[in-house]
Amino acid sequence: DALAGAERAVALQPDLAEAHASRALALYELGRLAEALAASDKALAASRALALYEVGRLAEALAASDKALDQPDAALACYDAAIALKPGLAQAWLNRGNILFGLMRPEEALASYDAALASRPDDAEAAYARSIPLLQLGRFAEGWPAYEARKRTKEPVGAALHPQPLWTGDVPLAGRRVLLHAEQGLGDTIQFCRYALLVRDLGAQVTLSVPDALLPLLGQLGPGIAVVGMGAAPADADLHCPLLSLPLAFGTTPATIPAPVPYLRAEPDRVARWRVRIGDQGLRIGICWQGSTARVDRGRSVPLAAFLPVARIPGVRLISLHRGVGEAQLAALPEGMAVETLGEEFDPPGSAFLDTAAAMQACDLVITSDTAVAHLAGALGVPTWLVLKQAPDWRWMLGREDSPWYPTMRLFRQQAAGDWAGVFARVAGAVQELQRD
Repeated sequence: DALAGAERAVALQPDLAEAHASRALALYELGRLAEALAASDKALAASRALALYEVGRLAEALAASDKALDQPDAALACYDAAIALKPGLAQAWLNRGNILFGLMRPEEALASYDAALASRPDDAEAAYARSIPLLQLGRFAEGWPAYEARKRTKEPVGAALHPQPLWTGDVPLAGRRVLLHAEQGLGDTIQFCRYALLVRDLGAQVTLSVPDALLPLLGQLGPGIAVVGMGAAPADADLHCPLLSLPLAFGTTPATIPAPVPYLRAEPDRVARWRVRIGDQGLRIGICWQGSTARVDRGRSVPLAAFLPVARIPGVRLISLHRGVGEAQLAALPEGMAVETLGEEFDPPGSAFLDTAAAMQACDLVITSDTAVAHLAGALGVPTWLVLKQAPDWRWMLGREDSPWYPTMRLFRQQAAGDWAGVFARVAGAVQELQRD
């Protein structure tokens, strides 16, 4: 019925993008992918990207998606048109919710996800998507259970197979051997490894399995916690739990987030060494501007040149804590901007974050984009300013300048999408206030 309605609309108004987009969506739902691709060529990139992805033309799908992100209001109109033709089209409701979430309209996004689930109750993608605005809004009692749907999506997260029963907080842990395992990025692991301390305090013998890159950093998380690599999980554990399911098991609310910072510590000898190397002159600000280049991290990274207003403040020293992708920007700094680097001996391969952690404690302040470095600074309890894109990750919630996850962190949010200039104007003003204090 939706396809027939869209084709009538195309016949009446061949240049109407919404009609072509609705036709493409209907064809996609029917599995007629080649026809969907042809139809979406005449519509907006929001619909075209979906078909390109399904037929394996991934580079073109990425380009189409990038174009769609620049036209969210038009994309929203397309999904509204599709829903008007077929109110029960679950994929259109899901896509509409994603657009609304990106437009910072989380309550409306929730309504769209609910409509998708009403049409397709077993849709793990919609259930998982629904959990994100719930968590962002601080509605943890609803959000954590919904977040479990991440284990059932097309690309499941936190669903590693283990023979032991899943611990959900319902059985006593005294004397039990519990395997906790990382499931997402390095920053997620640093943020949620704090829950291993809570599990231990319930009397469990805890093994924490993490990416090998984090073994040196997390190896001293605390007594009674054995930290091993992802391939070394013990087979004799009694129970298991992925790290990001622990907030559900503990019934975490915004008021009960465990934030015993510092829960990670730098090696004292490294701290002493980097304090000598960095010295005590000026206001020492450690900076990091870029994290992962994965799709989920889109918009989080900052151009290094955006730090220019801070660099120009007399008495300020910018010290790079950055390694990896994005370092090339150091060779093309704008006039009047200097950034100190710490040499090749700073966090060489195999010692991820050990020197970073020590250097942070030799600085007066850390200013960073939304990366693993931000989580490390927060876990160490050092003064940290985090710059955020307009539509931030759920963990930073909305409308607040602090984070219940990290008591020593201050948040600076974009007021408009892509407006790093506005963010760093406020950051520079705050640095000057810091100097006056």
